[in-house]
Amino acid sequence: MDYSTKYLGFTLQNPIVVASSGLTQNADKIKACEDAGAGAVVMKSLFEEQIRQQDLGLQESAMMHTEAMEYLQADLEMLYGSRDYLQVIEKAKKSVKIPVIASINCYTSKWWLDYAEQIAAAGADALELNVYIFPFTTEKSGAELEDNYIEILKSVKDKVKLPVTFKISPYFTSFGHFATRLAANGANGLVLFNRFIQPEIDTKKMKSQVKGMFNDPVGFYNTLRWIGLLSGKLKLDLAASGNIKEANDVVKQLLAGAAVVQLASVLYTEGLEKIKKILTGLETWMKEKNFNSIQEFKGKLNQINDTQSMAFIRSQYIKTIAGVD
Repeated sequence: MDYSTKYLGFTLQNPIVVASSGLTQNADKIKACEDAGAGAVVMKSLFEEQIRQQDLGLQESAMMHTEAMEYLQADLEMLYGSRDYLQVIEKAKKSVKIPVIASINCYTSKWWLDYAEQIAAAGADALELNVYIFPFTTEKSGAELEDNYIEILKSVKDKVKLPVTFKISPYFTSFGHFATRLAANGANGLVLFNRFIQPEIDTKKMKSQVKGMFNDPVGFYNTLRWIGLLSGKLKLDLAASGNIKEANDVVKQLLAGAAVVQLASVLYTEGLEKIKKILTGLETWMKEKNFNSIQEFKGKLNQINDTQSMAFIRSQYIKTIAGVD
C-alpha cells in the first residue's frame, strides 16, 4: 500500500502533517512526531510580538541616552531574538528525516524578510507564512489588504529559494480570486484554513476575554469546499487544516484534492499515537475501495473530476432550504 504524497516538492511517506503548535516547539518533540508516524512537521510559529518582548540585556551592556538605547534595542531584539528558534531547526534537521517546515507569523513586512533568510540559512526544508492582517481599520479597502499579502509573498520569494506556503483565513471577499493571485505570485502551497482565538465576554465578571476554537465542524466543511473548488485549478499544493479528527475526515479531504492534512487539536486530546490509528483507518478504507495508492483517488471528487456540477449542488441547496420553515 502506497501512502506517499507530494507536498511542496517533497515526497512524504504519508499525508499526515503535525501542524504548527506546542507539539513541534523543540527538536525532541519533532523527533517524537516522526517516531509516531508523521509525514512532516510544521514548527511552532515564531511570532514577531514574542521577539519584541525578549530582553537581551542591552541596558546592562550599554550606557547611552535612553532614546538611543531604546532604538538600538528594538532592532537588535528583532535581529537576534530568533536565535533559539534557529537552533531548534538545526538540531531537528540532524535528528529527523522527515521535512521540517518552519513557520513565521509577523505583521511588519521588513521582518518577514529577515526571518525568512535566517530560517533558510538554518536548514529548514520549507517555510509556512502564517499571515493574518486583521481588517480593523476603516481606512483600507479589501483590495488594499490583499495587496499587502501579495507583497509579503513576493518579497519573501525574492529573498529565499525555499518552498513557501501560505496559511490564511477564509475571510476574503472573493477567496478563489485571491488564491489564484497567491499562486500566480509564487506560492507553492496553501493551508486552508487558519483558525483564530475569538473574543468572548464574561457577563458575571464584566470582563472581556478570549476563547479557542478547537471544535469547529463548520470550519472543516468550509475547508472541504475550498479544497474541492481549487484542487486541479491552481498550480500549488493544498493542505487541509481544522477539525480533522478521524481517518474518514482525512479521506474526505484527500478526495477533495488535498495533498496533506494538518493535525494538532486531536493530537493534544488523544496523543501522538492517534497518527497511527488514522493511518490504519486510511489503509482499511483504501483496501475496501481497491486503491493501492493515494494518487489513485486524490482529487477524485474535486470540482474538475466530480460529475456533480455546480448547478446540481445549487439545486440540492434549494431543495433542502425550501423545506425549512
